[in-house]
Amino acid sequence: MSSWPCLLSLPLILSAQDPHPDGTSIPLPTSKSLTVPAPGRIASTNSFPATIALSPDAHYVALLNNGYGTQETLATQSIAVLDLKTNHLSDYPDNRFGDESHQSYFLGLVFSSDGKHLYASVGSITDPAGQKPGDTGDGIAVYTFTEGKVAPDRFIPIEPQSLAAGKKVAIALQKTPAGTAIAYPAGLTLISAGGHDKLLVANNLSDNVVLLDAATGKVLRRFDLSTNDLIPSSFPYTVVATRDGRRAWCSLWNASRIAELDLSTGKVVRWTKLKEPDDPIAPGSHPTALLLSPDEKLLYVALSNADAVAAVSTDSAEIIALLNTTVRNQEYAGTYPSALAQSADGKQLFVADASANAVAVFDTTNLNAKNPGNTLHAIGFHPHRLVPQCRRRSRQRSPHCHRQRPKHRPKQRYGQDSP
Repeated sequence: MSSWPCLLSLPLILSAQDPHPDGTSIPLPTSKSLTVPAPGRIASTNSFPATIALSPDAHYVALLNNGYGTQETLATQSIAVLDLKTNHLSDYPDNRFGDESHQSYFLGLVFSSDGKHLYASVGSITDPAGQKPGDTGDGIAVYTFTEGKVAPDRFIPIEPQSLAAGKKVAIALQKTPAGTAIAYPAGLTLISAGGHDKLLVANNLSDNVVLLDAATGKVLRRFDLSTNDLIPSSFPYTVVATRDGRRAWCSLWNASRIAELDLSTGKVVRWTKLKEPDDPIAPGSHPTALLLSPDEKLLYVALSNADAVAAVSTDSAEIIALLNTTVRNQEYAGTYPSALAQSADGKQLFVADASANAVAVFDTTNLNAKNPGNTLHAIGFHPHRLVPQCRRRSRQRSPHCHRQRPKHRPKQRYGQDSP
């Protein structure tokens, strides 16, 4: 489930700015064009679908809608479910995440290995410990999933995280007991071994990663990923793990690095710098989405503030190539690659360029460790009307495109109580 970050796209690959004088396309305000009739079905969903999870049987995809909500949901966040066989989209608002709630969905959404549960990351700055009535605090919301229907089941709390010696919390976030920090769970991935599920969770505001028992919520491992005495400093974004559950990586949004984790020993093995600036106060590359190639020899890392995707060797931890996400003749920076997906054979990589309103497509056939330092350009783009925020490729290759209603666009990047 965790091998492909989520995917929202049009299924037809279009070359950037190719003219269509015969009237078979519609120009978009983003300088791209849309073929008509559009393949698949365009459907409305709740505001800010940030993540998609594919069910183990590839029958459904679940969308985590973590914006302010729409009029249809009474300003409530939700999980939507798309049936890939019938093309029917159902929405399941959760009243714990309404307009006045003290917690919000964030980035993480994943199915259990048997497909009977969904896990969603939940964060709160206002009440991170969930002490007030109706507040959940930080943690993982667990839902039952039965034939495409979602229902709340239980909640796995993630308590304020203990700080290492010499660390201190930023003044604005000092809302937990001394010596601890707000966790604010972000991206997560499922690790399954012998039918026993575990959750690897990136804690965005405590600069660490935790490995949890999905059944009991017990913390099995902790990884300190702080890069400064002040917490938060590295801002862990999301995680990905190998199929055998022994190795994992975490993207560090504010540190311009990824960290490799040994899940067996609980140790941080290596750090890989990704276009880290020399000036410590200069803007970084902002690593976000992570994706392992099918053979797990390459790790793709979206560098959202560098208009690039880094292809990193999982053996040497070296950058094999940089994939340039800018469109043809783009003069200024700012495509903001934010999500990744790939074809089943790993020969094509799809990158959601959020600020370009397009999905870049790369031919990765010749990427290997023998020719490091390559710069690869996209072979084409999928145009979008609105910001493509998350990507998931279904094994059934069913064409779908979803959009959120512009008039209910969230006032800030994520939900009501986001950092």
